[in-house]
Amino acid sequence: MVFSALQRIYSGFISPPPATKKEGAIRFGLLGASNIAPIALINPAKAHPDVIIAAVAARDRNRAETYAKKYDIPIVHASYEDLLNDPSVDAVYISLPNCLHYEWAVRAIRAGKHVLLEKPSCANSEEARALFNHPLLQQPGAPIVLEAFHYRFHPAWQTFLSFIHQGPEAGPVRHALAQQYAPNGMLPADDIRWRYDLAGGAMMDFGTYPMHCLRQIWREEPTEVVEAEYRPVPVGSDHGEETQVDQAMTATYRTATGATGKLIADLAASGGWPLLPTSWSSKLPGFGWPKCEVELGEKEVEIVQGESRFVKRKVTIWNHLVPSLYHRIDVEDTNTTHRDGQIVRTWKETKHVKAYTWPSEDEQFGVAKEWWPTYLYQLHEFVSRVKGGQSSGAWVDGDDSIKQMEAVDRTYEKAGLRIRPTSSFEL
Repeated sequence: MVFSALQRIYSGFISPPPATKKEGAIRFGLLGASNIAPIALINPAKAHPDVIIAAVAARDRNRAETYAKKYDIPIVHASYEDLLNDPSVDAVYISLPNCLHYEWAVRAIRAGKHVLLEKPSCANSEEARALFNHPLLQQPGAPIVLEAFHYRFHPAWQTFLSFIHQGPEAGPVRHALAQQYAPNGMLPADDIRWRYDLAGGAMMDFGTYPMHCLRQIWREEPTEVVEAEYRPVPVGSDHGEETQVDQAMTATYRTATGATGKLIADLAASGGWPLLPTSWSSKLPGFGWPKCEVELGEKEVEIVQGESRFVKRKVTIWNHLVPSLYHRIDVEDTNTTHRDGQIVRTWKETKHVKAYTWPSEDEQFGVAKEWWPTYLYQLHEFVSRVKGGQSSGAWVDGDDSIKQMEAVDRTYEKAGLRIRPTSSFEL
């Protein structure tokens, strides 16, 4: 077990096995010399035969050249515009500050480039509607634009959803919890996530994941933000309009069918250490696995010899964001049999499931390996959309991305914060 985990870490994140590149491989250009690109695209591209990282551009030419040398990127452009004008570049990866996502995604599709766009897709829902409803994206052969919710493409997440939405034991969703934490001190005081003018905040970063998770679990949109509370960045720090920037966000929602959900996102978590007094642990960085937990309504599944059997299910997934490192799906079914309106017997059945690859591998997704991280699964789907080929069916379409930003906006409004500012770029 430990050896398998180490092998997945080594192959997935440290040294992916290089693939022989195919003729006609998609040539990516990077808009921004970001810290996330090596994990999200550069390393996965090494292992994919249909992807080449061809170019990079950054605001600082020296930074771009240093970055290109470090990651063996052959072309350095002096500006983002020059990269988009490069006819040898087929697609771009946008990992710029949130406030720039809309502008450069639009510029990219105007240049005829496919776009892998870091989440959140835009600074707010107005931008998202303008981007994903852009006339150029409605044309035949339009560029592919994908908001990079990478976890969605891993078999672990789709297996988790199958226990909620498929099978005779899957009753209606009643309540869901989605949470994600980053330890206090992980982000420096001058990080762009703390700036309102750059569309920062916990809800715009870690908060996008639990919001996205809840929406898939419900399979419907929240009709009401019941409550939303935020913890602001510390007053007096150099974060711009710090009173408008959330360091953490907690919110609860309700859907039209009555399902509820709770979101917890914290970019500076503290405390929670076991065996330590609260007065001590409250000063220490806090940790916690990314987790989604779902309670389903009771459902009648069979009638045998006059007894009705009902099942009430609870499903939990641990570490869905980095499942190739480790994950676990817990499925707990509470069974009750009834006769003539009386409970006859009650018992629980629990199973623990892992899913590193798709079932029936040869038929559905023959190239996948256990060490594939979420980002490589995502890249494979992106290539399949651009070039055609085998696909798992997982995707994030434009309508999904619009509804995602609408939910984020409503959460900010309920918390008493302003929606992140809209770009002045030809909106």
